[in-house]
Parts: sequence; C-alpha cells; structure tokens
Amino acid sequence: MYGLSLNNTDLDFKTLEKTIYKTVCDIACNCLKDVLERLDLMLSARRDPKEYKNKGLKKTSIHTVMGTVEYSRRIYKTQDENGRNQYIFLLDKYLKSETIGRVSSNLAEKIVERALEEPYRKTAQAIESLSNKGLSHTAVWNVVQVVGEKLDAQERQLIREYQQGKSKGQRCVKVLFHEADGIWLSMQGKDRPCKGKSKKKELKLAVNYEGWKKRAGQKEGYVVHNKTVCSGFSSSREFKELWDATVAENYNTDEIEVRIINGDGASWIKAGLGEEGSHFQLDPFHISQAIIKKVPHKKQASKLKRFLRQGEVDKGFDYLTELLIQNNKDQDKFKKLEDLYNYLARNHEGLIPFHLRGIDLPKPPQGLEYRTLGTMEHNVCDIVALRMKGRKMSWSINGASHLAKLLAARASGTLYANLDGLLGGAVSEEKLEEVIEVVLLSAAEVNKKPKESKFYKIQESPVPFTGKALTEGRKAIQRLVGNRIASELVYR
Repeated sequence: MYGLSLNNTDLDFKTLEKTIYKTVCDIACNCLKDVLERLDLMLSARRDPKEYKNKGLKKTSIHTVMGTVEYSRRIYKTQDENGRNQYIFLLDKYLKSETIGRVSSNLAEKIVERALEEPYRKTAQAIESLSNKGLSHTAVWNVVQVVGEKLDAQERQLIREYQQGKSKGQRCVKVLFHEADGIWLSMQGKDRPCKGKSKKKELKLAVNYEGWKKRAGQKEGYVVHNKTVCSGFSSSREFKELWDATVAENYNTDEIEVRIINGDGASWIKAGLGEEGSHFQLDPFHISQAIIKKVPHKKQASKLKRFLRQGEVDKGFDYLTELLIQNNKDQDKFKKLEDLYNYLARNHEGLIPFHLRGIDLPKPPQGLEYRTLGTMEHNVCDIVALRMKGRKMSWSINGASHLAKLLAARASGTLYANLDGLLGGAVSEEKLEEVIEVVLLSAAEVNKKPKESKFYKIQESPVPFTGKALTEGRKAIQRLVGNRIASELVYR
C-alpha cells in the first residue's frame, strides 16, 4: 500500500488515486488467478480420468481490464470421435473462455470502443492508463483485425442465407429509404492501385432507414429512424448482395411496397432499379456540387439549381443548353458545362425529387415523416471519414475493411450485440454460483489467521516518556517522534 505521512510534501490526490487504483487492480488480478486455479482443480477432481488424462500444468497469462493475470491450468489428453489424440484445457471449455490472443473479451471490447474513436497508438495509451497494463499499438491493431474478421465472416454467412432464401427479417414497413455513397481512402503496400496516379480505393457505404422523427429536445431537428449500415471494398455485384442481405436480415421484404434510392449516380448504387416499386433520386448534394464546380457564374448556378430543385428538369436542360451556346468560344468553360450536361443526362430519371413525382406513398407510421433525401454526406463523414480519412493515414484493404465494418455496426446500433456474440463467453447461472463460492472462499482466506509457526507479532511501543514527568527536553523528543512511522526515524 502507501506509506502515509503528513511530512510527505510530494503526495497529491492524483498520485494517491493512481496508487490505490493499481493496488486494487493487483488484488483483483490475484483473486482472479486464485479463482481460476481453484476451478481448474475442482474440474480435475470431477473429470473422468479414463477419458481425460492429466498431462500436467501449463502456465499462461491473459491481459484483462484489471491487468495481466498469470495462472496455471491443467492440460488433458483425450480422443475425438475418430480416435485421434487431441489436447484440451477443461477450464477453458468449462468457462467458454473467449480470448483474442491473450486479451480477454472484456478488454477486447474496451479496445474496440477506443479504436473506433482514435488511432491505434492513442488507443494503446488510453488502455494502459485504464487497465493497469501496457499494450502495444500492434496488439490493439490485432484485436481490431480479429474482431473485424469475425464480423466479415458473419456477413458472408448472412449473404449465403439470403441467396438460399433463408433470411428471417421480422420488421414490416411499407416504405424504406436507401442512400449510398463511396469514400476514397489512401492505400498502402500491395493494396495500392498499380494503374494511374491515384493511390486510393473506394470504400462503399450504404444506409437504410424507415423515415424521419423529431429529434428529442429540438423544435426543428430531425433524425432518421431505425438506421442500418453496411460497408465494404467489394465489387458492385458483391456489395449489392451484402446490401440486400442486410435489408432482408432486418425486414420482411415482401411487405415493402416502395423503395427510394438516393445516390450520386454510380452504377453500383443503381443496380437494383429494375425491381418493382424502386425509385432512384440523384443526390441533391452531388447535383449542387456538380453545378457549382462547372457553371462559371454564381447567379447562373443558382438559377439552374432552382429549376432542378423545383422539378422543372426540361427548363433546367434548356437553360444549360443556353449556357453552352454562350460559352462555346471558351474551350475550358464549354468543356465543364458539357461534362455537367452529360452527368445530368446520364441520371435524368433521378433529377426530379421523389416527393414531386406523384408517387403513391403509403401513410407513414405514427411519429414518422417522409422528408427530402440527402443525408449521405453527413453519414459518410460521421461514420467513416472522421476516423479513417486525413491525418496522413493509409490502409491495407483488410485493415480498412475490418475497421469500417465495426464503424458500420456502431452506426447501426448493433456494435455491442455483435461484440457479445463474437466474443461471447456466457457463463450459466450454475457455473456463476460456483465461481462466486470460490471467490468467497478466496476472500475468506484473506482474514484467516496464519499458522502459529508463521505468525510474527508486530513490536509496538508507546511514545517515549508517556505517563512520565515531562521536562523541556522530554517534550522536544515527543514532538520529534509524534505522528511519525518507524521508517522515517533515520539517523542522518
């Protein structure tokens, strides 16, 4: 513990807090070590010796939220159904111990939480201050990759179930909104594109939601309702399958009558437009961005945007044609306007906002509204860009994909449910009672009096001259040793 003294001028609350926290964590680690080893001993006594042959103790360690726990557990030789020898730890099997390397599932969850907010090095520093144990940024990276890979495998299984018609979405809605966009990330090493000057690859992102509801505590604010997100570097066809599988996992697709798809016109976004009830809308932000970049004057750009915003597409193209004629002698301006014309023409079917098309939309559920689309840039920024873009960052495909899938799970509100499933080490109530019993036994031993042979009485004595007649000299000696511990009484 800590040697207390009022003469210690270096003592402050921060130091005291850290010292006590470390001490408590060390005690907890020792307690966990004792519990694990006692459970292992109990399992050894209960096992069938003919089926499980004890091959001795093996030392191991595991990083936990309290620090590193070092303990020993027994390894057993047994045989599988085919008669082949295999070696197992009954303790791990009993507790369904799920670790990533030597990191416990609880600590892995904390690591993932921090890694979604900040770089791996900063995450490692934060975990060190919280868990009484230092981890390298490589260990943090490894945890994210393992969890991300498990999430990726879960998505592949989801796609297989969708292809086989086994998806079991339960939510029933008449209208579903979809928005999608890509974000270009800098790549590194062998994953960097070989052709062209660009060192980037597009990460695809898709968002689904049921409508808008009032944001709590705000008069004008709205928030989308029941948002689900998926992401990946996959091809257009593969990503479309993931997108559809994500929808089918959550919704009874037979009940969906109208789908509104908002995007920038990329082919992978428009892939499902042949389906009945699907309507494409060109993203308002991308329309505005293209016009501002290509139209030479602000007033002309504002006029063109107004035509398209009001659904007057023919007037918009007529006005754009006039601008082309006016600028036919300026090659640079003409080329920009021509590119804009072609972009809008390629996405002609999506230029009229969906609410101006006369689409027969079912009545929205109570508490929801159907508003204009255009949330995707905000979603790209909040879900991916803030964590993965800028600050001289570059990625491998696997590294970026795994982190992006965790970010998508967080945006969908399923991160912790996924972590519980992927890292799950659920302990039954019966097992929990046994663990509690062992903990109580371990705690009881703390207060047990040691055997007589190992018991050493602490020597005590009163302050000198207590109860005696005091002279000035004796008073000085009492003041000298009063409220002092023995270790401070050193002759200098």
